[in-house]
Amino acid sequence: MKDFEKLDKMLWQVLSSDNEPDDSLNRKIINKIGERSRRKGINKRRLSVSAMVVILIVATSISAFAAWKLLTPKEIAENLGDNGLALAFEGEGAVSIDQTQTIGDYKITLMGIVSGKEISDFKHSAEEIFPNRTYSVLAISKVDGTPMPDSRDPLYDEISFLVSPFIKGHHPKDLNIFTMNGGASWFVKDGIMYRTMECDDIEVFADRGLYIAVMDNFDITNAYKFNAETGEISRNTDYEGINALFDLPIDPSKGNYEEAEKYIQTLLRNQETSDEESMNEELIDIEALLKDAVLIPESVQKVVPDKEGMINYYFAEHKLKADINSLFEEGQVGFSDSRFMDDDNILVFSRDADGVITVMTYRKNN
Repeated sequence: MKDFEKLDKMLWQVLSSDNEPDDSLNRKIINKIGERSRRKGINKRRLSVSAMVVILIVATSISAFAAWKLLTPKEIAENLGDNGLALAFEGEGAVSIDQTQTIGDYKITLMGIVSGKEISDFKHSAEEIFPNRTYSVLAISKVDGTPMPDSRDPLYDEISFLVSPFIKGHHPKDLNIFTMNGGASWFVKDGIMYRTMECDDIEVFADRGLYIAVMDNFDITNAYKFNAETGEISRNTDYEGINALFDLPIDPSKGNYEEAEKYIQTLLRNQETSDEESMNEELIDIEALLKDAVLIPESVQKVVPDKEGMINYYFAEHKLKADINSLFEEGQVGFSDSRFMDDDNILVFSRDADGVITVMTYRKNN
């Protein structure tokens, strides 16, 4: 017998019963309902158990509805203070997706995507070169219903996700959230994490095929598989972490092969310039580089390599997984020659004589 048939039978048995509950039971039920029910003039002596069953069913339905009802893309943008993006998600160019994947302990919903020029209130520096941008919105929740940690929770910094675009025909390591001038914003509301991802316009690749990936580590080569013959990108089902992958239902007619090729060539030229600058920066002694920077005390962490020689570092928006052999020469003590830098921060590594590795972040004095 199906669940709804069992429920129907139970209700029929209760409603068809000739037995009248005694007054003491009715009084207990009435007291549970409270003042709100009394204001509506319920006949206290005739309130039966069947009425209470109906009340409980209605209350359960309302609770279930509240649990799965998500904010809309417009509401997500509004919560982030981006009214321009909120309007864009109500426009004709917005694509509603609402696809959900359950990976491990998380339920991940890709809600929608929109592309355009100057549609966000917050301008990205890349817009000076690539004026068109793409924005996607997602919701992430726990499968077991427990709330996602918010900014007040100590676990907030330990649970992070990375959302990235992938392009069919191109290896994910070449075109992704980092190479395509990406950014992200997120917040937690009612136990659900809402995230926006932005990057250079991906609609220009619509005739090739588009994906949105959601990872818990930037471990693309292990989390996903790339078929060099077909250009298809797929999940590695043996991967132990989070590696959701959504096919984007974008109209192929929005693609522009020639413009896409121009974009790729521009990216390659910029990457070559960046690599040259990085090589010049590496010539700077680490102590000189940190001379005018300020150490962030709460960023200092001692890390222990796992059995594969990998270390993990989590601090604020920084989440790093690195091979110890790529950071230090055998027997090297002191600062590593490797460092990670962005516009505001310098992330460095050091190892003492006992082999203890410390990772720390310095704030640049711009």
